[in-house]
Amino acid sequence: MSGLLRFCGLTFDARIPGTGPVGVPAIAVPALVALLPLVCFGHELLRARRVRARHRGVLDMVGRRSARWRATVLDHDTPAAYCLPGRRPRIVVSAGALRLLSPAQLESVLEHERAHVAGRHHLALAATVAFARVFRWLPLAREARAQTALLLEMAADDRALRRHPREALVSALYAMAAGHAGHAPGGAFSVGGPDAVVRLRRMLEARRRPHPALCGVVVAAAVAAPLLPPLLGCAPGMG
Repeated sequence: MSGLLRFCGLTFDARIPGTGPVGVPAIAVPALVALLPLVCFGHELLRARRVRARHRGVLDMVGRRSARWRATVLDHDTPAAYCLPGRRPRIVVSAGALRLLSPAQLESVLEHERAHVAGRHHLALAATVAFARVFRWLPLAREARAQTALLLEMAADDRALRRHPREALVSALYAMAAGHAGHAPGGAFSVGGPDAVVRLRRMLEARRRPHPALCGVVVAAAVAAPLLPPLLGCAPGMG
């Protein structure tokens, strides 16, 4: 950082312009824009944590622990499977799902939920929710919230497919959707949901792995993007 500042023509004893009364809004506004999403992100994490804590208390009273499936079983006829991420993760499956799914199907569904817990997907979802609340007038913010939730479900699907046959997860997802699986409670990830059709189509379509050159270009662009603002800011110092 010290070398970068000197390269840009700034030294530690140099006075940074714009710190007077006129420059205060120029500094405060960007700082506020950066701070608001962080505050909203923390608030969303605390809110979701309280919701999950209340639901865990309910599960402790009405659910039973299954050592075989390493999950909490609810005595409910509606087929459902979801997870409560966080510090004390909990995977929940209903008695209806146990009756509906075969052992192979159920294992693939539970692996899908374990992927959500292991990947800490609730943090990424909370970040997009906070971004959408702060910048709710931006179409990008609203779209990012929905698309991030779908991408997280696809990521969990991919992990389950690496350990279980494709037919098991596809048939389980179809059976859960056809069985009118219930929605997950707040702060939880469910194997079903309104995007089940999109995920089914994606898993059923034959996919080819992207070319290594394309992967390299994407990685290079992702690395270069954060470096563009410092390089543009240092352009005057290069002369």
